[in-house]
Order: sequence, then structure tokens, then C-alpha cells
Amino acid sequence: MKAAVMAGPGVVQVQDVPEPDIKPNQIKVKIAYCGICGSELHAFQPEFQTGIATFRIPRGATARPPSGPRIMGHEASGTIVEVGPETRAGYKVGQRVAMDFRCYCGSCYYCRNKMQHFCERVTPASGAYAEYATYNEDAIYVLPDDVSLEEGALLEPASVAVHTIDIAALKPGGTLAILGGGPIGMLILEVARRAGASKILLSEPVEGRRALAEKLGATWTVDPTKEDLEKETEKLTDGRGWDTVIDASGKIAVAKQAVKLADNCGTIVWAAMYPGGAELPVIPSYMYARELTIKSVFVSPYCFTRALNMLPTLDLKPLISIKPIEKIREGIDELLKGQGMKVLIKPA
Repeated sequence: MKAAVMAGPGVVQVQDVPEPDIKPNQIKVKIAYCGICGSELHAFQPEFQTGIATFRIPRGATARPPSGPRIMGHEASGTIVEVGPETRAGYKVGQRVAMDFRCYCGSCYYCRNKMQHFCERVTPASGAYAEYATYNEDAIYVLPDDVSLEEGALLEPASVAVHTIDIAALKPGGTLAILGGGPIGMLILEVARRAGASKILLSEPVEGRRALAEKLGATWTVDPTKEDLEKETEKLTDGRGWDTVIDASGKIAVAKQAVKLADNCGTIVWAAMYPGGAELPVIPSYMYARELTIKSVFVSPYCFTRALNMLPTLDLKPLISIKPIEKIREGIDELLKGQGMKVLIKPA
């Protein structure tokens, strides 16, 4: 089968590789589409080359991040082509599905304490920039009839947006600033609207992305390279700041600025990956005087079912463009330049 293999930092190659075999408790999926994730772009950015995967590995964990050449891709949809004999959920060949890229053990300390995203025995899927991939059955979600396979490929990033809004504890009628108008920023915008945010500002330097944000429900958009975001915040909030500020840009300077944009008792959420080892100074007396809260986002525990329920209500088509697997590097380069939004790779 054809697959896009990450041969090294910044090197992706389309190769012929063997189809993955399923274990008795697994399901094999013919991949229809797999989205290029912003986290994968970091392999092509020099500032992320050191400490690129500084994910926390729990003490005593048996699983480790894979090393060496590997098939990438985790935002995927497709059709079931084979069901292992020991599966129990009743999945059938021919069902249209979307998938989580992580399978959790369910029995470790973290899984039993509502923190499955820190599972000590997490099992990764086989990689979805490929014609076929395998998953444990707990990672499979059947798509409703009114969700296309293209839209279904956005289930995983939509689940991250749902988790972000959970963490933000956004209240109906609250105000929100989103810093960064990439795919995650846009999905956060859409989910926040449906969660009851009354006024939303989105800060993004790319004009086309600001225009799209306005169509998707942003109350205001700002170009932070030409406008003073702190002054705009003062003007738009009568000098108070935002109830919630979410950074989806992945830039350290922006994550720092987010703290200055929050109102008293506000919540700041860092919903992005940042260069490994980068430090961000925070002034404790400033935090104390305003009673601020800073939170962060790591994947999306317990959010896939709710994200699946939301997919038919989200406006996803404007986010999507499609490229064949042979042009995956072209799609990566476009996203690195701030072009496009959610590029889906079609393996066959």
C-alpha cells in the first residue's frame, strides 16, 4: 500500500509499505482522508527540532513515543474492511467511521482517575497517511449519515476544540479572545459559539483566515501585526479584558500576551504546542492581583462522543481542502506559509 513515511525531521516520503495486520481485538480501516495536523508541521520548523515531543511520560509507563521512520497521520476517517474475532462492540465491515489515534488501557492509575490522556499503557494506531490503518475497537466512532467522510476526518481536531472549551470553563454570555486562526482556532471559535460565548475576538495575521473567522461567527477580527491587540481589547471590553483568552497560535510571545488580555478572575488557556524547552515568564504578583488562572490543553480525553454529536452542527466545509498523498509535502508547505486551513490527504 502507499503511505507517507516520516523518514527523519523534515523528511516525508511516499513509499510502498506492507498493509498492517490486525490483532484479534482490532479493526482495519481503509483510510478515506487524513488531515495534516499542526503538531506534525513542527517537524519542519527549526525552532521545534529540539524537544519537539516533550510530552509527559508518566512514571512507570511502558509505552514510549515511537522512534525511527514511521507512518504519520492521525486525523482520519474511512471505511471498516476487517473486524477482529475478539472485538465486542458489533462493528461491521462497510461502516463509515472516524478514529481516535490513541487507545487507552482503562486499568492504570490515570485511566481510573479521569485522566486517560496520561494512560501508562497507551497504544498508538498504525498511522493514517496510508491506504489502511488498524485501531483497537475503543478508538472507532461510526459517522452519522449526515456527516461526510471529509467532515468526519475533522473529528479528532473537533474533539480538541471541545476539550479546550471544557478546560476554559466558558460560561453562556461570556466574552472570549482567540489568538490564532488556524484549524484549531477556527474549531474553538465554532464550538465556543455553540457553548454560549456572546462576544468573540479572533486575532490572526492572515487576511483570508480573518475573513473566514467572521463568516464562522467571530464578532471582531484583528490583525496583530498592524493593530495593537491590547489597545483593541481595552476598546472592545470597556477596559476590562476578556473573561477567557485562548492561545491557539503556538507562539511563546502570544502565549505571554494572552495573560495581559484577561479580565479579573479570567482564565487563560494555552491550547497549542510550543517549542521544547522554551520558557515563559509570568509575574506572580500580577496573577495574584487579578486572580487569574492559566491552563493548558493536551489531546482530548473523553471528548470524542460529544465532538461526534457536534459534527453535524459545525460548518466544516469551508475549512477543508484535499490533496492526493503524492502531494503531501505541497500541503505541508502551504500550511507552513499560512495558506489553506485543514488540508486532507487522500491516500488512494
